Amino acid sequence: MSLIIVEARYIIPVRPRRKIIRNGAIVIDGDRIIFIGKADEARRKYHSDTVIRAHRHVVIPGLVNAHNHLFQSILKNIGIDMELVSWLRSSIHPTLASFTDDDFYIAAKWGLIENIRSGVTTIIENHYGPRGYDAVARALIESRLRAVLARGIYELNVLLDILKEEPEEAIAHVESLIRKYHGYENRLWIAIAPMHPYNASKELLLKAKEISDRYELIYHTHTAESVKDQELVIGLHGKTDVELLYDLGILGPRYHAVHGVQVSPREVKLLAETGAHVIHNPESNMYLGSGVAPIPDYMESGVNVALGTDGAGSNNNNDMIEAMRFAVLLHRAARKHPSIVTAWDALEMATINGAKAIGLENEIGSLEIGKKADVTIIRLDQPHTAPVTDPLGAIVYCANASDVDTVIVNGEIVLESGRVLVFEEEKVREEAEKRQLKILDRAREKFGTKFPFEKFII
Repeated sequence: MSLIIVEARYIIPVRPRRKIIRNGAIVIDGDRIIFIGKADEARRKYHSDTVIRAHRHVVIPGLVNAHNHLFQSILKNIGIDMELVSWLRSSIHPTLASFTDDDFYIAAKWGLIENIRSGVTTIIENHYGPRGYDAVARALIESRLRAVLARGIYELNVLLDILKEEPEEAIAHVESLIRKYHGYENRLWIAIAPMHPYNASKELLLKAKEISDRYELIYHTHTAESVKDQELVIGLHGKTDVELLYDLGILGPRYHAVHGVQVSPREVKLLAETGAHVIHNPESNMYLGSGVAPIPDYMESGVNVALGTDGAGSNNNNDMIEAMRFAVLLHRAARKHPSIVTAWDALEMATINGAKAIGLENEIGSLEIGKKADVTIIRLDQPHTAPVTDPLGAIVYCANASDVDTVIVNGEIVLESGRVLVFEEEKVREEAEKRQLKILDRAREKFGTKFPFEKFII
């Protein structure tokens, strides 16, 4: 395999911290980075027929989208202006229950296209319900991205019986997914994901911990997301999420507290003490009115904070560059402080912190010699980004997914000059639009669903 040489106006390696290389180069041999430094030095030392000349661009590590629901990629704006639990019950659950396996496959491909276009090279995909996992895994494998497929489980507090599962059956299915996919090509792993403590008995929560420990799986669960879900969990278990999970011995270095919005100062300390990770989804939290996660407090306490878009049903895009911007601006507004969360913090949340959350910080998350060649190249020559004074500022405060030019995963180019190479984008788009209409019709027919948006359309 020939070398790939990337020459760029700017390179932001992430490690070492707060360093930007002007007129830099990265050299990739197979799936590894073998050089990072000045372009002049790279030209003297290396020669290749594959040279990516990114002279109006900035190069960063591939982004890690640490929480997503790919099926929602064809359900954008499915239930606007609603709080979390009402939105789930009125809009998401009836449609989820109306998907076929082929629907899941197409929706996942459409969501993966959007993720790739926003510079994502690694994704935690939290699928849920009892169906569709093989279809989603197939799309993940075909995308060539690194992925964690988190097996979501609903047991209690779900209105549609079709989505409910018995703990023993769900755990057995998790084990079958482990046998089939865990470690596939060293780029797909299984995680366990009771959807929320208010959707699970203590028995299920503890069985999930047992499986997590036995197979060293990530335990990825929506945690303290909204006021309403905390009311439900107190009604079921007599405690808030974090208190319950701490008392059960579930919190730990493989635990992902997805959202972590409605927490007390003591609960922040419990998450820090146990080494749990927080997955921050600022746009979803704003969209659903769930509140503002105390991200500055987590950071001060030493909690690793990774970044996600959440599903496109509660964000309405899968744009990780936009997620970085909101991860900064939301907390500045909430705390009335201009640097309480910085652009550097946001870039780390989207790269090395996401890598830490899945235990891959020694392989991905920064551009360093010997690490995997996961690289994102972003154009900075458009009216909304140019002229450039600070390239990091240009990414976080000016750019968006449309500026992502090239994406390399494991040394393989998956997006080249804005063109997705792993899927036929136009065919997927056409199929996604057709399938969305059929899913909505099935939900109306099977469950009598009246979607909120329909009352405005004549």
